[in-house]
Amino acid sequence: MKKYNVFLSTHPGRVRTVNEDSFVINEITKDIKKSSMNLRGLGMDEPLLCGVFDGMGGEKGGFEASDTAALVASEYYRYLTGSGGEPERSIHDYVKNCTALIKKYLYENKLSRGGTTFVMAYVKNGAARLFSMGDSRIYLSRGGSLYRLSRDHTLAEKKFEANIFTREEADRSRESHVLTRFLGMNEESADFRAESYPILTLNSGDRLLLCSDGLYDMCGDAELAALLRERDATIALRDAALKNGGADNITCLMIEPSA
Repeated sequence: MKKYNVFLSTHPGRVRTVNEDSFVINEITKDIKKSSMNLRGLGMDEPLLCGVFDGMGGEKGGFEASDTAALVASEYYRYLTGSGGEPERSIHDYVKNCTALIKKYLYENKLSRGGTTFVMAYVKNGAARLFSMGDSRIYLSRGGSLYRLSRDHTLAEKKFEANIFTREEADRSRESHVLTRFLGMNEESADFRAESYPILTLNSGDRLLLCSDGLYDMCGDAELAALLRERDATIALRDAALKNGGADNITCLMIEPSA
């Protein structure tokens, strides 16, 4: 059985007073009383489930949506470890259950909108299965290089893929955060599903980063790559995002195989 060190930093940023980001590490979720948290090097055995959730829709809708998604993910972890189920087969049920709960909350509280993005990694037997909806991201630091493993589900990204935008135009466009997929969206949409990615084997020295857009909007790829080599990488990433403006909530969660 392989072991992993898990690090996390989350902060409301310099502009917003409420942290609408949430996270899950197996059955650990954010203390709702703590908008800023740091977890350093939690020693975790396989199987390991980690996720980052970026709520949207204002203080009530966004926070409740991301918190709900994190809590349901902790139940999803218990289900996978208890039943031996396959994450790829049950991720759609996770998405449907979260969306139903988010919509129920919005309806009961007469809120017009709310939802959350998510990125998730389920690690077992040294292999990470990766999933996402929205514009939170997954990166891999390997051998000093940075690789982006997830795809943004945004209108700008669709226009880039259709050759309407160049890469630079898509990244700078206001549509770069107009979401086409998220938990809580219309279930009739063709995009109502999580995207899965090729299975990733985690090697010694690798660092897998899950983060909300409040991190990468403030830090470019070169800075992310350099900071991921720091000893306390998630704290260094958080501090850099704050130094560069901290315009949004910041959450960064890092997984590394134990030596």
